[in-house]
Amino acid sequence: MDLNNWTKTIAEQRWPILPDTLAEVRDACARHSDLINFTYLANLCLSDPFLLLDLFRVVGNSRALQRNESIPAVEPTLLLMGLEAVVTRFNRLEALEAAPGKLDPEVYEAVGDWMGRSRVAALLVKEWLSIMGDLKVEDCFVSALLYNLPGCIYMIQRNSLPDKPLLQEMSEAFDADYAKILAAFIKAMPLPAGFNQLLGPGAPSKRRQLLKLAIATANSLEHGVTRSTWLVGVDTAAKLINCTPELAYQSVVHAVLNVARHPHVAGYTFPARALLLLPTDSKKMEMKKAAALSSGDQLENAIRESIRFLANDLKFERVLYYHYEHDGHLLKLRYQVGVPSESPLRKLPLELEPGSFFGVFTSKPQSFHAPAAVRQQLTRRYDDEFFRHVGDQEFALMTLFGGHKLSGVFYVDNAVSGRSIDDTTYHRFKDLVTRLTMMPQ
Repeated sequence: MDLNNWTKTIAEQRWPILPDTLAEVRDACARHSDLINFTYLANLCLSDPFLLLDLFRVVGNSRALQRNESIPAVEPTLLLMGLEAVVTRFNRLEALEAAPGKLDPEVYEAVGDWMGRSRVAALLVKEWLSIMGDLKVEDCFVSALLYNLPGCIYMIQRNSLPDKPLLQEMSEAFDADYAKILAAFIKAMPLPAGFNQLLGPGAPSKRRQLLKLAIATANSLEHGVTRSTWLVGVDTAAKLINCTPELAYQSVVHAVLNVARHPHVAGYTFPARALLLLPTDSKKMEMKKAAALSSGDQLENAIRESIRFLANDLKFERVLYYHYEHDGHLLKLRYQVGVPSESPLRKLPLELEPGSFFGVFTSKPQSFHAPAAVRQQLTRRYDDEFFRHVGDQEFALMTLFGGHKLSGVFYVDNAVSGRSIDDTTYHRFKDLVTRLTMMPQ
């Protein structure tokens, strides 16, 4: 599928909102003009991502907003539009319905679930920012609400459930990572360009990190305390906002319950169900793991869990983690999956001599994807013993840094089958290691 064509197509139509929201909107707009409350309408927009999308499309082409790259607050936007324009626009909205010939009931529930996750992420980042003492929260709040909308529209258009995790399936369908899909969506609708500052690539900041951690936490709630990589995200947020892991975790619980108690659709209760379906001793597990992640072994625990994820979830046939030995200024294999006991790689130290491949590669935080042709070029360019033992297959590498300090290097490949590493899998590999770099080293 062509991404530009798809975003152009979905931008040519208005999208329906949730039925409960529509009923409340029409009831509010049917009142006498003196009784119409803009604060109430703003809260309705913040409760239904599709209604928020419809509102921001009105001001998306604003030259002032495009020039300043800002995100307008919802209530002032309604006030600037004026009562008559707001009532006229909102009265033309339609409801998203699960009915024969329209939307499959299972798809309708899945869309509600993903919108509910957006609400959880929005409330979560709001709470984390508040704990940090940051009073400017609405731009992050609305960014979290809109993050999953391209995925929701993708499901509505196809009227079927995805075969793979939703955002992964979209990335494969459009041959682009989800960040690019989101950027194309923002441009095509159009939405205020300020969303790119928070959701797109850019200089790291606590606010951007907290927003992305909140989204990742909400979108993977079903993993919860059974995955230490999930807890790493919560623990990282705790350190960014200078609070205990328990308090950061309780913010997740509060956000989930808040959404479930005010459901505009059944799917808004699904995040709470996901949390409740975790093991009955989940609280005990969470406290135990949070304590472990707060100890000096935090990074090691996360690295081991990441290796399991790379092997079991991303299906890499060989995973190696080389730890940086400061005293000897070299890399030594610390953890591995798929390396035979007789392989020289198990005992081979990687020298970081100036001009060597790993000497150059570990000089700064970076990742590297080497398809077969590039792999052959490396062999010719670098007389490195590592390449003589690792094989001729495609591979990917990424450094792990803590600030300016090198911690180690991750290496992945499919040495048995020779299967290529597609862009989506490579980006998920990078995302995983990037989350580790957010942790205290």
